[in-house]
Amino acid sequence: MVLPQLVALGFAAVAAYLLYTGGRELTTVYHVLRNDPVEVRSLHGHTGPVEIEGTAVGGDDGTVTAPFTGSPCLAYTYEVEELRSSGKSESWHTLDEGMGGVDFVVDDGTGRVRVDPSGADVRLEDHTVTVPPGTELPDRLAEYVAATDAVDPQDRTVNLLVTEINVGNKQRFTERRLDVGEAVYVYGQARRGPAVEWGSNVVDAVVSDGDGTPVFVISDTSERGTAWRIARGGFWRVGVALVVGLLGVVFLGPFVW
Repeated sequence: MVLPQLVALGFAAVAAYLLYTGGRELTTVYHVLRNDPVEVRSLHGHTGPVEIEGTAVGGDDGTVTAPFTGSPCLAYTYEVEELRSSGKSESWHTLDEGMGGVDFVVDDGTGRVRVDPSGADVRLEDHTVTVPPGTELPDRLAEYVAATDAVDPQDRTVNLLVTEINVGNKQRFTERRLDVGEAVYVYGQARRGPAVEWGSNVVDAVVSDGDGTPVFVISDTSERGTAWRIARGGFWRVGVALVVGLLGVVFLGPFVW
């Protein structure tokens, strides 16, 4: 009787985790949709939660370099995954991930406001390169792999005289960037910024993370596009949680009844 209970407990733990993370995603969607974006010019002296939409423009700090493409951008995230086999099943295993960015400006035509991306939940379009084992990496990716202990090159082969076989794993390199000139949506906390020159169209505010706002999101699409992008992951997790929970009940049922 102990083994079935332990298995059912495992099902319950997985379901609870997926339900928690999925619910957190859907909570973010709620906060994104509950209010509408405001005009940037209205942020003069404003403090508190705020939503804005506009065009991403470089600020005083210029740009950063995205790790996989070398593209100049304002913010980025990246992830390296490896496809690993276990018996008859395969799954992607994350080897390395990270993010970077600089302060930038949002211009909506009514004014400009600075944004500090530190601590943001960054939701940007995927740019993915999948590399089969035995394939020579592009120069930029090869430089990244050579400098990263967590990621090994997968181009090894074994010579069997009549042929060669690849012994590495498939890898997936995903880069997400906020490029200069892209559309951008920001939900964050407005606070007083540095003084601006008379006649400048830059408002005296900075949008960033803060205790006064439930979420801090930066996305390269509209408010509704951002909500849908986040909601897909939330619905998927909640749906899988319900299936896993049901499987746990079905598995344990014969031992209870």
